[in-house]
Amino acid sequence: MKSFRLIDNNLTNKEKLYYFNIFLYHKEVNIILLNTLERIIMRKKSNLIGLFAMVFVLSIQLPFKVLAQEKLSANTPLIIVNGKSIKLGSAIIAFTKIRQANREIDEKTIFSQIIQQLINEELLSQNIKKENGLTKLSIEHETRSAKAAQMVSKVLKNFPPEKLVRSVYEDIKKNTLNNLEYNASHILLKSEEEARAVLEKLNDSNFEEMAKKNSIGPSKKNGGNLDWFDLSKMVPEFSTAVMVLEEGKISQPVKTKFGWHIIKLNKTRAKKHPEFNAISNQLANQLRQKKLNEYLETLAKNANIDFVGKDINPNEITNFSLLEKIDK
Repeated sequence: MKSFRLIDNNLTNKEKLYYFNIFLYHKEVNIILLNTLERIIMRKKSNLIGLFAMVFVLSIQLPFKVLAQEKLSANTPLIIVNGKSIKLGSAIIAFTKIRQANREIDEKTIFSQIIQQLINEELLSQNIKKENGLTKLSIEHETRSAKAAQMVSKVLKNFPPEKLVRSVYEDIKKNTLNNLEYNASHILLKSEEEARAVLEKLNDSNFEEMAKKNSIGPSKKNGGNLDWFDLSKMVPEFSTAVMVLEEGKISQPVKTKFGWHIIKLNKTRAKKHPEFNAISNQLANQLRQKKLNEYLETLAKNANIDFVGKDINPNEITNFSLLEKIDK
């Protein structure tokens, strides 16, 4: 019985693709068969017929050798087209780009699709006699991006350690220990005169009704209620007015860039802190970005950078006709 290799020239391209689809499920098939065998033995040890049957199935399960998973690497040959090797890493990169583009993925056919894409690309690329300007520019751009990504990986390798992330989390908790959240309602009006006219008609029980009737803000449908918020989320004039109010009290008209507000403070409470696991990834990403920015600042200070195209109209980055002119 002939063993199978992807680079076996005795197989057609269709056969290679077929066997590679089987390869994906090889490990899962072994696990299922072995589990079934174990259940047969445990259920009835004397059932030698079932045992021999399973041994027979295992002996004929796949008619080719499969590369051990632990021996695979990104440089493992995947396809050879006219003597040119395409590596497994290329398929992984192709899959990554599909996932990053948020395209729908059919898990049953994605492997075959990527294999066919790589074969098609290689066949087409081998028929290029001379790279044109656009191809050279694209290679230059992709090479720069790939090298930059490699350097980012090196700079941020194993960073940040969990100890640092936890330290940042504890600092945030300490700095916001006494922070409050506010629940307030408001009535937004165009002018001070309108605001004072509404204020005269307000009492402890009709604020919601007056907001629905008079407010020009989007919260009017909720009776002016803004739900819980942090003062940093509001414009300074509004935040200051809320901060000095007592619960249940109504402010004098307050002017902001949105108009004139009449504010009622409903309740206050201590700000809730998210659990570490809920924000650890966010904190880690912030630390990575900070470290990368600092590294880039150091590089820029020691580099000779000349913005020779500073007089180019920024809108020219949408001028695709410039690329078309070198795509010849």
